[in-house]
Amino acid sequence: MHRPHLRALLVLGLLMPVGCTADTTPPPDEGELLFGLDAPGAARMGAPSNDELPNEGKADEVLPPRFDVVATQSPIRNQGHRGVCSIFATTAYMEHLYLVDGTLPNPDFSEQFLQWSSKIESGAFPHTSGSNARTNLDNLRRYGTVMEEDAPYQSSAWTESDDARCTGEDASQPTECFTNGTPSEAALAAVRWFLPSGGRWISTRPDSLKAHMLHTNTAVQVGGSFFYQAWGHGGSRIPVYRGYRRQGYVLAPNAADVASSGEHPAGHSYLLVGWDDELEVQAIDAEGQLAVDEAGEPIMQKGFFLFKNSWGTGWAQDNPFGPGYGWIAYDYVQDHLSAYVAEAPELSLTELCGDGRDNDFNGQTDCADSACATDRACIDPAHDYLDEAAAAIPDNDSAGLVRSIDVTDAGILSGASVSVNITHSYRGDLEVRLEHAGVVATLFDRQDGAADDLVRTFDLSDFDGKEASGAWTLTVVDHANADVGTLESWSLELTTCAGGDCGSTPTTLSGMNDTLGVIPDDDPTGVRSDITLTGAGRVATARVQVDITHPFIGDLVISIEKDGGAPVELLREDLVEGNRLMRSFTVTDFAGLGAAGTYTLHVVDAATGDQGTLNSWSLELLLE
Repeated sequence: MHRPHLRALLVLGLLMPVGCTADTTPPPDEGELLFGLDAPGAARMGAPSNDELPNEGKADEVLPPRFDVVATQSPIRNQGHRGVCSIFATTAYMEHLYLVDGTLPNPDFSEQFLQWSSKIESGAFPHTSGSNARTNLDNLRRYGTVMEEDAPYQSSAWTESDDARCTGEDASQPTECFTNGTPSEAALAAVRWFLPSGGRWISTRPDSLKAHMLHTNTAVQVGGSFFYQAWGHGGSRIPVYRGYRRQGYVLAPNAADVASSGEHPAGHSYLLVGWDDELEVQAIDAEGQLAVDEAGEPIMQKGFFLFKNSWGTGWAQDNPFGPGYGWIAYDYVQDHLSAYVAEAPELSLTELCGDGRDNDFNGQTDCADSACATDRACIDPAHDYLDEAAAAIPDNDSAGLVRSIDVTDAGILSGASVSVNITHSYRGDLEVRLEHAGVVATLFDRQDGAADDLVRTFDLSDFDGKEASGAWTLTVVDHANADVGTLESWSLELTTCAGGDCGSTPTTLSGMNDTLGVIPDDDPTGVRSDITLTGAGRVATARVQVDITHPFIGDLVISIEKDGGAPVELLREDLVEGNRLMRSFTVTDFAGLGAAGTYTLHVVDAATGDQGTLNSWSLELLLE
């Protein structure tokens, strides 16, 4: 049921991080460029040699002279002053793969969160800013990442001004120095997005890389040694030629560049997104001049990969594919880099009607989305009414506090909910009633003992079939002395039958729980989430809708129970495609039972290696 994992390789230290060169993109001909160093050249450690890897294409295949996948790239990002290029390259790669899938129109995933997750959740390379494609992509398969808005990127690394421990040699610093601390609680609870596989190494021979890009229509993440002069980088200890910066040309290094860069090594990672067999660029000599042969003829390098960099749009401003893209020589890639690829996700996003989110990311939410056209909440219009004038509740007074909302909208009711916000030092004193059209519904009657405050929404079927218009009266009675309170506000949401015709539409009770919960890995306790419903009537049918993110849905066992009774299994280790489960289940096991009560959804991950998130779930009861 499950896939092998890379944890053992990580423990053995076979996969080493790539240190990154962070370019501050000053004007092309002035200033020194800053760079962050960590585990130089190590992105290739653990990678098979090209001789050990097969070519991706056929030996006799004729490849086009030019090709690119720029149309499915997310915007250029900027890693700033931090040595996290591999994180940026992996994040750009994941955004690209999601764009290839086409379901999520504008993916913008968080580099900040992936840096933390790779080091804390995966435990990879905890005492360096560096990482590599293999560990990052495996982390996305197992733990996922969140959106940029959930954990915005911090462009400067922590120093001792942020944490006194963030000074000295990298090995002596705690992991928090390389992750800039821990993400916020909101970020940790946010929806996570995954890739379906950790990926594989591929040969960096030019025809092999080109065949992969052409056949899959996807990019390739590469990483490895950084040669300063070849990049026109200000950190070079030998002269550089700055005339290629605006085009983003990166040439195969000469012997002097290889030797000089080896004295203060660094690494870099980026995406290959195309190629041009015919592009020719004049080489650079050891003195930083345009290279010529003995006859004075230009020495040319021919054939370049197009790549997407992470130095912002101030670099390579004149590249024909846009600022931030560059060209790197075939020989540089083949001789000095390793390449890693992964699979695109296969998403199937469904709009959950009534949760206030654009679940399918089409720019339309809830009833505005055509996917909700047949949902009851959208067929039966709802009207909201609010009374937010705070009023004191008389202490130990049977008359209580009486407040009314006058509803002028006409229609036959098919559902009602009332929300109360009451501050009180002993809510066990309180009784709360709602009255309309001769019907009195008791919402709360001296429960919960010494607990304070009552902030709750009550879903009601008591008024179904009644005319909505008229006075709705809330009465709050304090039945004992010594404790006092205030009705801060209360509100009504009334649902009426479309066109005033309820027909044979059954009465329903419904609720939702959108508190995110982590599904622990290989743990029978799983995660539990409750929805408590109040109201009269007996269950005819229950509809359960779940939104779960997990890298391998086949690990999951999902069940629901009522009031601690026998669980009803909804799904067991079903080989569902993709990493997002948004599905409705019809349950008849509760038929005939009283509708009121607490319904508990239980989600268990029954295999090792992954964990996921219960994003939300909802319950609708059709009543007899």
